[in-house]
Amino acid sequence: MNKDTTKIGSAILIGGLIGAAIALLYAPKSGRKTRKDIIRAARRAKNSAADLIEDTLDEVNDFIKDLKEKASDIEDQGTDLTDKAKKEIMATLEQGQKAIEKQKQKFSEALKL
Repeated sequence: MNKDTTKIGSAILIGGLIGAAIALLYAPKSGRKTRKDIIRAARRAKNSAADLIEDTLDEVNDFIKDLKEKASDIEDQGTDLTDKAKKEIMATLEQGQKAIEKQKQKFSEALKL
């Protein structure tokens, strides 16, 4: 999630609310019409804020999902490396065992002479 995007969105929302309030207060309308306009502007602001919050939550959820996927990938890579290391160790041990068997045979043959 980009913090700058959230800050810009918040600034635009707040600036819009302030501008709407000033425009409504200085408009040459009756009190009743002005109050209706203020109510409408408040409803729009509420809806805009709700949309901004929803978008922010969606971005956070997407960010968390990406982190989980990356963590899973890293875990899989670690498992693969562990399996590879085990195979290499087993191969090395088998080679060592074969070398020991060869030396054992040589010693047996040498002692029989």
